Amino acid sequence: MTKQTITTLSIGTTYFLVFALVLFYALITVQSQKAEAVTLRTTLAEQTTKQAAARTVMATIDSTEAVRTELSGFFLSEKDTITFIADIEALATTLGVAIETTALDIERPAEGNPILKTGFAVSGSRSGVLNFMRALETLPYHSTLPSLRVSNQGDGEWQGQVAVLVTLAL
Repeated sequence: MTKQTITTLSIGTTYFLVFALVLFYALITVQSQKAEAVTLRTTLAEQTTKQAAARTVMATIDSTEAVRTELSGFFLSEKDTITFIADIEALATTLGVAIETTALDIERPAEGNPILKTGFAVSGSRSGVLNFMRALETLPYHSTLPSLRVSNQGDGEWQGQVAVLVTLAL
């Protein structure tokens, strides 16, 4: 081989190696960008799903506002507890029975809403005591009556004992 052939061959080989290295670098760069694009596409899909879920939640919140407002009326707030007791006492007076509040406490369970625990002792005519108990059974609040007792004391005098649990709003 002549010197010119060797020079041409070494220049060609050098060009080939440089070209191969450039192609190899480009291939690696494209693969890393492809992996980055796949990651970005996945992130974009997750964000789109989250946005759709957020829109659904917001639509649900908006569409249930009237119902939630109505439901909130079935829960007392702590500041309304005195008014609640006064309303119960006024109801007893209207029905012609004497009333005494025997218990008043707020229980705060670890989970859920606080509960107003009240107890009442009433006395009066049979119809007055029974009507008072019926009225308590149909209170327009989220409430339960864990105990209710009515007894005849003789001479037309009836007595009643009732415990009322009312759920308070948070």
